[in-house]
Amino acid sequence: MTELLLLVLLLPLCGCLFILTTKKDNINAFNVAVFTLFAVILLIVRLLQLQNMQMYDIEPYVIKWFKEYNAKLHFRADIYSLLLLLSVDISLLIGAVGLTVKQRKNKTLMLAGVYLAWTFGGLFCAGDMISFYIFFAAQLLPLFMLMGKFGNMRKNSSLSLFFIFNFAGIMLLLTAIILLYKFNQGNVLLTDITTIGLPRHLKLAVWSLISLSFIIRIPIWPFHYWISSISAGIKNPLVYIITVMLPLTGLYGFMRFWQYHIPQIVGSYVPVIAVFGILTMLFIAIIGTSHKDFLQKLFSYSTVYYLLFLLSDILLNGMYKLNIVYALFIFMIVNSSLAVLDLWSENACEESNCGYHGILAYMPRLSKIIAFFVLIAVGLPVSSMFWNNFVLISAIFKANFAVGLGIMISISMVGMALLYELYVMSDLQTNYPATEITVEDISDRKLAFFIGVIILVFLSFFNPLWFII
Repeated sequence: MTELLLLVLLLPLCGCLFILTTKKDNINAFNVAVFTLFAVILLIVRLLQLQNMQMYDIEPYVIKWFKEYNAKLHFRADIYSLLLLLSVDISLLIGAVGLTVKQRKNKTLMLAGVYLAWTFGGLFCAGDMISFYIFFAAQLLPLFMLMGKFGNMRKNSSLSLFFIFNFAGIMLLLTAIILLYKFNQGNVLLTDITTIGLPRHLKLAVWSLISLSFIIRIPIWPFHYWISSISAGIKNPLVYIITVMLPLTGLYGFMRFWQYHIPQIVGSYVPVIAVFGILTMLFIAIIGTSHKDFLQKLFSYSTVYYLLFLLSDILLNGMYKLNIVYALFIFMIVNSSLAVLDLWSENACEESNCGYHGILAYMPRLSKIIAFFVLIAVGLPVSSMFWNNFVLISAIFKANFAVGLGIMISISMVGMALLYELYVMSDLQTNYPATEITVEDISDRKLAFFIGVIILVFLSFFNPLWFII
């Protein structure tokens, strides 16, 4: 099993090397990227099949680099990290499928996508503080470059804030790691952090630094507005999906550290995080209902749900961790699919010069696919996201009624915003008679791909791990 885990970590890096050897303005880089993502997906599924479900863990693979400096790197994976990594790779594959022919020839884009798949794999499988930090920090530069190239260039100040805040988060985490390294006299396994005898004041400082570094990655006030302004201008499906994955790294940090390692003195700040989280959810939900752009509404939807998962992790005990991962698994796939489908409809609208209102009326096959994903997103009981969100929200209501009420209001608002946008896209106005406009519907190949995604999502309703059990 450790050999398969090593392949999961190294295969994207090999894919990057092959992409570098391809010619510019050639489809080969896209083919390498798709093959790499698909191969990693198969390896993860195989790892889940081989894994002992009772152990929930895989034997660690230890890299003995820098052994003389007590800085050996450990990599291990459990059901939580493997499922999250699987959702990331499937989402990236969906984003790659959604690219136009011209976009697929962008060698830099393909390289960045596979590289970020590698960093997500390293981050989710890291077993020590140094390797966790390496992959946490390695994501900043390519994300900054992608947002600068494909984002809304009228928002240069927002792009600068993105870099400053995330760089500050990296430095905060680095400071915490240096302190832990010093007191442990070497690298620290993530499972052994609580065994380090830190003084009380230093323990508070270290865990505050770690928590802040993760919060900065999550779109919670005051760290959210610059992300939304950049995302609104991204019309490349793969880049948009990569952008909305950024909060997942901060959320995973909390999921990895909070339940079992956080000291009581830092846990006392949970009500403060909950208040800011609820206020951000309500504000983002209001913004989502007021915007006319579907991607802006989708960004509001994803932000609200990321905060739901964050509050579930810090307010509930560890027994709900698997519910969070099951819900996240489908959430990532549905969110990515909606982004791709919406951009397809927008491109068809521009090419046919037919107006956004009622565009889906000309595309019956695409309209059925996007309607299904919207209904899943707003809570249709056909996926594991429905059941697990129900469990999480019920538990939050039991723990804190006010927080639960704020979550329900926010979720209802973003859900209604998506439904309304679906109505706008499907409602044909008399200004554009169907007989005068010809719009190319979704191709057979793309239709087959998304039918496969729908089957994956639907079968998760019965068992999120149906493909391995």
